Amino acid sequence: RLVAVDRLVEDVSDALGLDAHATVSFESQVPAGLEVDADAEQLFRVLVNLCRNAVQALDGDQNPAVVRRLSVSARREGGVTAIRVSDTGPGVAAAARAHLFQAFQGSARPGGTGLGLAIAAEIVRAHGGTIALIEAEGPGAVFELAIPDRPGRNGRPA
Repeated sequence: RLVAVDRLVEDVSDALGLDAHATVSFESQVPAGLEVDADAEQLFRVLVNLCRNAVQALDGDQNPAVVRRLSVSARREGGVTAIRVSDTGPGVAAAARAHLFQAFQGSARPGGTGLGLAIAAEIVRAHGGTIALIEAEGPGAVFELAIPDRPGRNGRPA
């Protein structure tokens, strides 16, 4: 189905209590009316996982001078919708990068199971898409999902 990305991101923010978070500021940079051809519940699950991981990373440093920002942005490129989840946290440890999307191996957090990103990757692949950790300038981590339209369906560019 076609899913309104801005509304989905708003639902993720509500589910995680991001608007009322004491230390993390949340920004949605998703254009109004942008749509993705996806299963809404499954994409919600992926975004909740990525945003929850970002909040946990941001909460790890209690220095009051540290900027704690989480943002979600999205854009259309032809028949593909790209969604980015970015934070200003410590980034992903080099040791965790090699197996980031593999079950029981990608956790960079003590006590983490390493399942969250593996499940997210499986959901994105089931949509015919990709998920990747993007090398970006500055602090933090940037994950990008690319979800293509189903064959035979014309996407609706924003």
